[in-house]
Amino acid sequence: MILGGILEIILGIIGLSIVVLVHETGHYAAARAVGIRVETFSVGFGRRLLGFRRGGTDYRLSLIPLGGYCRFSGEDSFRRALEENLDRIPSKNGDFYAASPWKRILVSLSGPLANVLFSIVVLTAISWIGYQESYTEPRIILASEWSEDDALWPADRAGLQSGDLIVAVDGSEVDRFHELRRRLVFRPDTSVDLTVLREGRTLNLAITPQLDRESGTAIIGVLNWVDPVIDDVEPNSAGSAAGLQPGDVVLSVDGRPIEHTVAFFSAVGESAGGQLSLELRRDGRIVPVQLEVGEDGSTGTAFRVVSGRSVDLNGLQALGRGTVETLRTLVSTIRGLRMLFLGIEMRNAVSGPLRLISDTGSVVAAGFRSGFGPGLLWSFELMSLISVSLAFLNLLPIPVLDGGQILLFLLEILRRRPASPRSVYRYQFVGTIIVFIIAITATTGDILHFNGR
Repeated sequence: MILGGILEIILGIIGLSIVVLVHETGHYAAARAVGIRVETFSVGFGRRLLGFRRGGTDYRLSLIPLGGYCRFSGEDSFRRALEENLDRIPSKNGDFYAASPWKRILVSLSGPLANVLFSIVVLTAISWIGYQESYTEPRIILASEWSEDDALWPADRAGLQSGDLIVAVDGSEVDRFHELRRRLVFRPDTSVDLTVLREGRTLNLAITPQLDRESGTAIIGVLNWVDPVIDDVEPNSAGSAAGLQPGDVVLSVDGRPIEHTVAFFSAVGESAGGQLSLELRRDGRIVPVQLEVGEDGSTGTAFRVVSGRSVDLNGLQALGRGTVETLRTLVSTIRGLRMLFLGIEMRNAVSGPLRLISDTGSVVAAGFRSGFGPGLLWSFELMSLISVSLAFLNLLPIPVLDGGQILLFLLEILRRRPASPRSVYRYQFVGTIIVFIIAITATTGDILHFNGR
């Protein structure tokens, strides 16, 4: 267990470091292109461990393996201008502040742009090469039917019923439950048109997702309907000891009819550490079995989902899909940022570095547990998502971020003269305080999260 946790942390650090290095490589390439000297390009932070010098740049590997940084020539001149109370930042040819504002804007913009291009390239490659995927249909169960209270959810008010198959959202086709969730998750208090198949009939229903302040997402109150057909049984598990086999269909548990996996796991959860009487359909026969449920409610059974090869695309089609998916991620990021101002529980909705590393590592590790191919697929898809989010957040007009620097350089163009070092210092100081507060809030949320509070 400990080794698994350490591995997840290592995988998380590697994944996030790649995304940050892509960002810094964008700054580096643009600086070299416009004639700004790069003094240091570091993989990691802190003390220099090893490296080499070439073309006036120190390429180094540093002690703390979290991303990296790019240091431009002349950055120390800013400190000197403050110490000597100069009215402008001194610079010489090749220094960052010697370059025109337009060149500095290009360098600042290139980091986020590199992250976006990285996402497009990764998603294009995934679509072009193809992959094996497993998913569930967007067939739904009303959560209210499995809740202990009498609260009505948007799905109840919209007239949805358990067993409905949702085939389109606002006229756009969906064929996977996770895609349905993605289409709705950032649309609280917004009317959405659903196309539903119910007993051979097509219905059009309007639904308004509601904001879940605890998770910071929009929900409609549905669960995923998965037929109770066993797909796999872990060796040495409760299911294996009971004689469960792939292909078995669970018909009842202790006499209660089982239509879907939610009903099965609900019955199992109520009997943790006890025994259940199951009726199965196996090769056309009814087979009774006794299942000893683990103390943690585990049975070691997995249920059948849809599995198949992704659609074959040519290079141009793959590029189109990669671009569209990147833009969708960008739009989702913008919508997610908007939801931070709707009164959600910040410590659950905003992840700091600890939880980001942990969650990234968990997703990557889960992918590799399913096989080398799924491991690579999940890893690069997640890095693509984080890369786009990093690009957008860095472009926010907050001092010390790329967006704040771009705003500063645009003001310099409009005023036709650079801001004084003191003004730049005050501007960046405010930005540092803002980023510091966000970091403290996120890290505190991480600590409370890991403590289970």
